[in-house]
Amino acid sequence: MKKVVAGSMVSALLALPSFGFELYNNDNTKLDVYASMRGYIGVGHNLSAPEGTGRPNAPTGYLMGLQNNSRFGINFSTGDFRAQVEYGWIENDTSAGWRLYYGAYKTSSGEFLFGRQNSPTTDPGFSSNWLNADTGSLGFGGVALALRRIQVAYKIGGLNIALLEDKAGTGVNTDVTQDGAYRANAQMPRIAVSYTAKDADGNLFLKVGASYVRVSGYGPYYSKYSGPDLHAYHAWFGYKPRFGNAYISFMANAGKNGDLYGEQSTTISTGAYTHGNINGNINENINGNINGNINSNIGYNATRIGAHLEFGYDFSKQFGMAIGGGYQLTTGGSNQYKTTGERDGGINSFAAFINLPYKVSQNLTLAPLVAYYSVAGDTDSKVRFGKENKQSSVIGAVRIKWDF
Repeated sequence: MKKVVAGSMVSALLALPSFGFELYNNDNTKLDVYASMRGYIGVGHNLSAPEGTGRPNAPTGYLMGLQNNSRFGINFSTGDFRAQVEYGWIENDTSAGWRLYYGAYKTSSGEFLFGRQNSPTTDPGFSSNWLNADTGSLGFGGVALALRRIQVAYKIGGLNIALLEDKAGTGVNTDVTQDGAYRANAQMPRIAVSYTAKDADGNLFLKVGASYVRVSGYGPYYSKYSGPDLHAYHAWFGYKPRFGNAYISFMANAGKNGDLYGEQSTTISTGAYTHGNINGNINENINGNINGNINSNIGYNATRIGAHLEFGYDFSKQFGMAIGGGYQLTTGGSNQYKTTGERDGGINSFAAFINLPYKVSQNLTLAPLVAYYSVAGDTDSKVRFGKENKQSSVIGAVRIKWDF
């Protein structure tokens, strides 16, 4: 039976399934299957929603569903070759599909991988906020937890270097603009580099990473943008030392146009399980705004700087606690101007949460969580996302996680 070291009650919340049915193990060839089913039930309240006449409870609603990162998969290895396929729900969609499919070959000089795998610069578990498909801290001091992309990667020790396809390359673009000029072409894959270190017990201890891609004026990233080439990049680090039954987790990130490839974001919470998007990278609207979907894009060239701090403690092998919070500042977007024509002061995003995971059995974990979110911008900014340009909410829910 396969077992992955989870390290602690709280750390195990976001880990890959730590159990698997071993189907075959003979002559240096192994085959096992695993699964992780994740559901939630709770209530959310939008603190910024105006009370409707005769509808005093309109801003409050119950939450219940299956997390859209539930999955099952197969691991296969023989000699120096290994492969993995995984099927399940995909975070930014409501339908199931292939999440992972890759093969890797290990040599004396390192491991070479090709296929669909997580981006090297995603967060492997520095935040335990499980809302928004385990990315409850994204846009509030954290970065993306899971972002699977087709890639060619080289790994040696804790170092991971990859070329990633965030959007399908289209080759020579023969579309033309309104003035008859040819659209620009996609010019390069994204480059991502990271280094991950674990402590003596195999627990996540440190990670640093950076990504960069040059985006053409009208390439596969922006469907409605025709202008100068853009530079999209971000860098971040996470540090998670342990002290007996306790740990401290800190991470910080900074970047520009990092929303283009999805590893940075500016989001709002209206009291739903998922966050709303106000990046505008594909002319997106705010999702779930109580006044309707308002087209309030931040635009391109936005800079995002954020940090997340979390404290966790295991009271026993069955029961733990995590308390954390984060902050992000978004400035400089192409639409971030006041109605007077001056630059606005940016968007301030803050979140705080407490998580109390309880391990019912070897396979079943319950995780009650209470979270508070607040996003605020200048009241006279052209980027609009709610009453007085503020969105805040409180969410209380229980996550039910079953692994084998």
